[in-house]
Amino acid sequence: MAEIISYVQPSRLYRYRSFENLDRELQAIREGYLHCSPYQQLNDPMEGLFASGQLLRKDKKYREIREAITNTKANIGVCSFSEVYDHELMWAHYAGQFKGICVAYSLSRLMKNLGDDLTFVRMFYNEKVPTIDHSRRHPELLAKRVLSTKNYRWLYEREWRMFAAPGRASYTDPSCVTHVYLGSRMDPGSRDIVRRVIQPLGIKLSDMTINKYSISFRSKPQAQAAEHT
Repeated sequence: MAEIISYVQPSRLYRYRSFENLDRELQAIREGYLHCSPYQQLNDPMEGLFASGQLLRKDKKYREIREAITNTKANIGVCSFSEVYDHELMWAHYAGQFKGICVAYSLSRLMKNLGDDLTFVRMFYNEKVPTIDHSRRHPELLAKRVLSTKNYRWLYEREWRMFAAPGRASYTDPSCVTHVYLGSRMDPGSRDIVRRVIQPLGIKLSDMTINKYSISFRSKPQAQAAEHT
């Protein structure tokens, strides 16, 4: 029987964060954890939808299986990442209209330092909701399959997800965070706060610059950046 194997994985994953709660975002970096939300709290109201295939509908345990999938979904926490850090739409939608930050994580270090019960998946984009047919698979596998599928209109996000229990997922190595990118519209006060928290941790900081229809990032020399601390 053939099998599916992924031979390539990104070296970095990125989280775009707004500054609606600046202290919370910096605390997560300083204390070394990722927050996992129930799927109902994600911004897409279509999250978690699925269809029942004909075989499943004929199963005597049809209602029981559907209920098990639904209940299991509610107990899975989701932490979303992107494969890219320089996507203008992501900065606009998830980083407070360029006022927030993008945090870079080493995927290999996260996998070594997070719990064994966590899983990473690359999202699958489709025009239709996932269909669950007659299956003897565990409800958790079916629930994660459902939560690994989104409408193709979200394809631009290039999303990866981490599944864990809702709440904090702690990692033990602070070097899991490799870089913090600052949005071009971040106000000077917030920028100074970020520098005071991030620089002592030895994490790289880069400021966004905009040139016509493109964005790039530059790092300030350490001595110059120290003036802000």
